[in-house]
Amino acid sequence: MRLAIQAICDRGLLRDRNEDALSVNGLFLRDDAVELTVEIPEEGFFYLLVSDGMGGHEKGEEASRFALEEMEEQFSFHHIRPESFEDDVREAARYINFKLNRAAAEDGQQRPMGCTLTGVIWHYGRTWLVNAGDSRTYRFRDGLLRQLTTDETERGITGDPDASKLLLNCLGGGAEGRLAVDDLEGKLLEGDLLLVCSDGLCDMVSDEEIEAALADGATASDLLRLACEAGGTDNVSIILARVI
Repeated sequence: MRLAIQAICDRGLLRDRNEDALSVNGLFLRDDAVELTVEIPEEGFFYLLVSDGMGGHEKGEEASRFALEEMEEQFSFHHIRPESFEDDVREAARYINFKLNRAAAEDGQQRPMGCTLTGVIWHYGRTWLVNAGDSRTYRFRDGLLRQLTTDETERGITGDPDASKLLLNCLGGGAEGRLAVDDLEGKLLEGDLLLVCSDGLCDMVSDEEIEAALADGATASDLLRLACEAGGTDNVSIILARVI
């Protein structure tokens, strides 16, 4: 399998700093962009991950960086094994969660640093979807956009549809830090387009608008522009990866 990848991580229009980050198999991006074509190894690993540091919490940018760098280390040192992938990658997430919560406690943080994590991992011939929080992974096929992940959020108890959403799960942030792991075997075909993004895109641009844009051949930069035209109130991370 080969992938044609576009990735971009941007501060947006209103935030003072960028707490988002993304990783293309260990290539860390923040306030940067990249395009590349890769061959997925059968005997090895490759991953596309987005992490969104929790807005309003202390050191969100450190949380997202740590999560991605720790995942790189776990894969590079073969702590995640083919025969026990699901257990091992969940254990890696629990370790990230523990380290973030401990660091927050040692720093005396009132709002402990934390982050989301989502994306796709190819590991020794198998394909996996991982998710914690409300960043999203989509598949675009034959003109239709399908969200593969489930948002772990709820609205405020007032019932007001405009109320701020509450994040029910993340890594760090004083949470338990559960990582959902799903088998994508047979669910990706040649021509499919994967979209991995932070909520800085999908909170600003509706699925219908993203679907229409991708149908017209939108690039990652085009999607970023749509988010900024809609207000750009949050950091925006976008990975587009077409199976070729």
